[in-house]
Amino acid sequence: MAIPFDGLITLLVFLVGVPALILQLISVAERRVVVKRERMDVSKFLFWALLFFFVGLSVQIWATLNKDVLGEINYNFIEQGTWVITFAILFVLVLKVSKQIPEQYGQREKIVEKLSQVILKESKDKGHIGGTVFSDLANLGKQCDPGPEREMVVNAFKDLVQGIIADKKYSGDSFEELIEELVHMLVSNPEPKDLCCYDTSIKILAAILSVPGPINSDSDKQRTLHAISKLGRTLLEHFESVEADNIILDYVDSVEFAILDGTKMLTEVSQTIFEIGVCATGAGQDFIAIAALDKLTVLAENRSPLPNEFVADMLGLVAHLWVVEGSRREFAAQKLEEVKILFPKSLPQTIDDARIHCLRTMYFNTADNLEAMKKGLRRRKKK
Repeated sequence: MAIPFDGLITLLVFLVGVPALILQLISVAERRVVVKRERMDVSKFLFWALLFFFVGLSVQIWATLNKDVLGEINYNFIEQGTWVITFAILFVLVLKVSKQIPEQYGQREKIVEKLSQVILKESKDKGHIGGTVFSDLANLGKQCDPGPEREMVVNAFKDLVQGIIADKKYSGDSFEELIEELVHMLVSNPEPKDLCCYDTSIKILAAILSVPGPINSDSDKQRTLHAISKLGRTLLEHFESVEADNIILDYVDSVEFAILDGTKMLTEVSQTIFEIGVCATGAGQDFIAIAALDKLTVLAENRSPLPNEFVADMLGLVAHLWVVEGSRREFAAQKLEEVKILFPKSLPQTIDDARIHCLRTMYFNTADNLEAMKKGLRRRKKK
């Protein structure tokens, strides 16, 4: 009996094609991760399928070469039995893989869970989050649909952060890539459906800021403050709802966690609040701007002397309110009367110092507003 190579190859291609077809039913973002990750693709199936096929083919060739020795009856029995067993095994393998792929990898939860487990183990060994596995998880978050699907990845980020900071070996410099990818994921294409992700993000960032000292580095806290500023300003520019406003207020409040164990990062905190507050004035969100100014006022109390950068941030935010005539200017004037007792120098001199600082740091609009406020106060005093 001649070996039916055409039929065998056709059947083998069909068997291999079934899992590939099942794999195509998975979403593009998930499939990229499934195919790329080790132990999360069909490579094992292909290996075993080809192995069984070539074992069967080898037995068939051996039987053909020894046909005279085996006899016609034994030869036919071996030939038929070999291919029946081989293709029975291949069919079972195909059914198993076709069922396993959608069960294990067709659900985003499974993919995210598998990646998170690997990332957490690697991160504890390396001391920081990063590498190709984390890139796969981050890319999955960036490529998936906004809303619940993306929130699943953001929640995985939260679990990773909680797992790392709970480790006694955490040194304060582990989340550079995580923070960068989190911001990029949400800022690159702001979507209203992602509002839940911004809410989860502030929980992640607040957890990093809340890590008590002593730790070897403040790098993660500094990156976190920059992220809070960027995400807060994105919310102000692209989201208009009461829920979004409440989340922004959480962003403003959370920065205080960075100085629970001291004032070492006071100026970084004030800059974050200042940037959110200025963005709020530009977006006409007076409630947020005033909340930011009130937060700076609270932080300034009982902290003497105040760093020049902090004073510049506080007065700069007041100046952005001052330049708008009407009730905003009146509020700014009242706020100046309230906070001037916190400054060791006279108010005009303090405003000059703040303006010089803004010029050096290239906040030119703020510097111009400070100058306008100083002149306005001088005219008021003359009246």
